[in-house]
Amino acid sequence: MIRFGPSGNDELFYLQGFTSSVQAPAWLSKRGLSALEVNFGRGIRMSEDTAREIGEQAAKHGIRISAHAPYFINLAREFDKSFVYIEKSLKLLKIMGGRDLVVHIGSQGKLPRRKAVENCKENLKKVFEKLEIDFDYRICPETMGRFHAIGDYKEICEICTVHARAIPTLDFGHINCLLKGGLRVEGAIAAIMDYCTGIIGAEKMKNVHIHFSPIKFGNKGELGHLDFETAPEIFTPPFEPLAQYIIEKGLDPTVICESHGRMAQDAEILKKIFYKVLK
Repeated sequence: MIRFGPSGNDELFYLQGFTSSVQAPAWLSKRGLSALEVNFGRGIRMSEDTAREIGEQAAKHGIRISAHAPYFINLAREFDKSFVYIEKSLKLLKIMGGRDLVVHIGSQGKLPRRKAVENCKENLKKVFEKLEIDFDYRICPETMGRFHAIGDYKEICEICTVHARAIPTLDFGHINCLLKGGLRVEGAIAAIMDYCTGIIGAEKMKNVHIHFSPIKFGNKGELGHLDFETAPEIFTPPFEPLAQYIIEKGLDPTVICESHGRMAQDAEILKKIFYKVLK
């Protein structure tokens, strides 16, 4: 069953008097949402006790949990510290009863592009070889929105061929940045989904992890997240073609919204669009 939800807690959550992520699953369920991505982007500060409470609440209210690993990971140039961040994130994800760990795989820096991608592939293999965590987890390298970052959707799909537990996070806002608004071209989203299926296979695509939000871009790529209510059309990839593709192919993804200040509210908009297309 397709799930919709936010990445963390948005402004409305706090405006309504809520203060803790432990309260988020019940709040989301009442709004008709069924997913939550816990964000460790700026560092892992969550205790195991809090993770356990979030997991209990998520199970109680039917919320699918994923997590976003720290932004400091760079498997293009560094293994040891990146491995520690991934391992710590996965341990908390296990406690929360989640499955998918979103990872910013790396940055090109001064490396030749091809070398950076190959490093990411080899180091991700090493991550899987070194991990000693026993649960049904998946590491989900994310498509990025800046040209210096690894990677575009083709690079991410290639990287995800290294292991059965490597599944892409297709961030359509980021993809739209690199294509400079190109996702608004008819057939563009279906073509990307077909390409990814051809590289990683239909089994992985069945439960692909998805990020979807409007993102402002410039010459170097991503400039900042926006929201569906105020974003100009060029920065807003259309969700209807993706919804149609998901329905036609019988996919079962998690769709996480990262809109600025309105993650939960915009996740509700995506859900409404999906069920409108479904009818």
